[in-house]
Amino acid sequence: MPPWVASAPRLSSLTKGRAIERLPAVLRCRNRNATPRSLNLRVRSASTHVSPTAINLRPNIPPRNKELYNALSALGGAAETYVNISRLQLALGGLAAQDAVTRVAVLGLNSQVSASRLARLLLADPLGNEEGWEKELERADDANERAVLLKFGDENDMHRPTPLYKVLYAPSRVLRAHNLEVLVSTLNVNTANMLTIASTESSAESVLVPKLQATSARGTPVPYPVHKTLVVAEGLDSALAFGRFSSDSAEDMRNMVKVAVHLPAPQKETAVDAQAESALVDVDVGSQALASFRESVANSQIFERGWFRSGLPTLSQWLTADLQPAEPIKPAMRTLIASIADDVEAKILKEDTARLAILASVPADRETTAAITNALDVWAEKSHTELRDELDEAFSARNWHKLSWWKLFWRVDDVTMLSQEIIERRWLISAEKSSIFLAGRMAQAGFPEELPRVAVQHEIPITTTKTAPTLDNQPTNLSTEVRKSQPWSDNIATARDELIAANVPPLQALAQRLILQTMSTTSLSSALSALLWISSSCSVFEASAVAALGLTFSLRRMQKLWEGARESWQGTVREEGRRTLKATEDLVRLIVRSKEQGRIQVDEGALERRQAREAVKAVREALAQTQDREEEKN
Repeated sequence: MPPWVASAPRLSSLTKGRAIERLPAVLRCRNRNATPRSLNLRVRSASTHVSPTAINLRPNIPPRNKELYNALSALGGAAETYVNISRLQLALGGLAAQDAVTRVAVLGLNSQVSASRLARLLLADPLGNEEGWEKELERADDANERAVLLKFGDENDMHRPTPLYKVLYAPSRVLRAHNLEVLVSTLNVNTANMLTIASTESSAESVLVPKLQATSARGTPVPYPVHKTLVVAEGLDSALAFGRFSSDSAEDMRNMVKVAVHLPAPQKETAVDAQAESALVDVDVGSQALASFRESVANSQIFERGWFRSGLPTLSQWLTADLQPAEPIKPAMRTLIASIADDVEAKILKEDTARLAILASVPADRETTAAITNALDVWAEKSHTELRDELDEAFSARNWHKLSWWKLFWRVDDVTMLSQEIIERRWLISAEKSSIFLAGRMAQAGFPEELPRVAVQHEIPITTTKTAPTLDNQPTNLSTEVRKSQPWSDNIATARDELIAANVPPLQALAQRLILQTMSTTSLSSALSALLWISSSCSVFEASAVAALGLTFSLRRMQKLWEGARESWQGTVREEGRRTLKATEDLVRLIVRSKEQGRIQVDEGALERRQAREAVKAVREALAQTQDREEEKN
């Protein structure tokens, strides 16, 4: 209901016969069928809506607004990361216009129907018949809701169609007198899951910058910023859910958002605080009161009691508050600009707090890093000592001597078992257990377990091209792949498996080949000795010498190759242990160093935040100057 009806003289003392005489003159002088066109009340002004795809041409800015306009433009450039561009465009558009339109949104939480009914009551003319735009709002369907933009005008006005909302022209005195546009839409959120809606933006931005979805429902929702918003909640549960949703931005929404809770009207009118952030409203009672007054002016008392019981007068006052013309800018525009500056400042403060928390944790983190580094040094020293001592003991033990060359004839099938046993039981066993303990300390201190594969590949190639023991002078390339990223505590176990797979089978194969070659050479020389003796060309002694020479040559060759292979295998096992320990140590140091560098890296956003704060200060100063000029004129 328009404010001039809400503030009309109370009619409780009127009689039905003299109701019309006691009504305000502004009501009595109007014909029920009069239109704003016939009364020459039409006022046209450009909307401040800025299309997201529009080219930003510099408009003709009124001289009184140039300083504030320039300060806001500079804020958009200096605080691009922190400012809401949609709200900034709304403010810039308002400063660039001579008489800018003020936007108000009426949003339902989950349904647009209640918002449409409330907007109709706030803008309808009780002295006129039901208009076409009222019927359009009443026909809103939950299954196919679409945002509606109410503008001053009549049904004959033409407008450019848009897929974002439906435009309805209403000959409303409220829209005309205050140069107002009302967007009727919904927040499109589930009240049961409202706590998750503000993950990427604050609740204040969600309410003050409604998202409009195109009819195709395929494009990205388009922001439609407004100067203030009336949120319509259905019942207490819905109101409580909205309260939890808006808890992070309660201060930001105090002067720009009002919540209307739809509840049954009380039997008697109660005192209401017009400055409260919420208000109780009964749309059904308000609709009945409006219908009764339109039916007959004699029902003015019924209309008065129902209208005030419904709680609509409070909302009417809030709707038009701060919209009175003022020089140089309206109070609503001033509130919007101040809100933008406050929002930017709050985001900068939040970022500064996060950076200070990181810097405050650096001394404690450095102590933790030093403790981890010392523990790593102790681990590396003990691990290298263990590798040396354990392998020395293993290669001097009885089991390893079972593989001597002269025992190979009856131990050839035990090569795999004995060599694999040395690696599994003697090769960095304690070092692996200690590395798991150290990894637990590092995880508790917040260090990652691994680095990305790219870092491992470029910084520490743990597994590089390796050459197996030179067996029979034939080097074998085993692997050229870089080990995939894995927790560093698994390096020793993985390296042990790779060592067994790469070195034990070739040793077993060499043992079998040498036995076969020795037996073949001995058999061949023995056969040749027998042939020489049978042919009677040589004596028994001479023939036996040939056999002995063949046996000696084959055994000597077997001894030389096998003992050389064993020594080479021992050296490979030792070298792979040292390489694994060095690679693991380097990887841990890289993990520690990378976290340290990430913690003490230069704050590249400090300069941007400082510039943003200066831009906010300039906006506040320009806004204060406009306020001073207004006070001087008054």
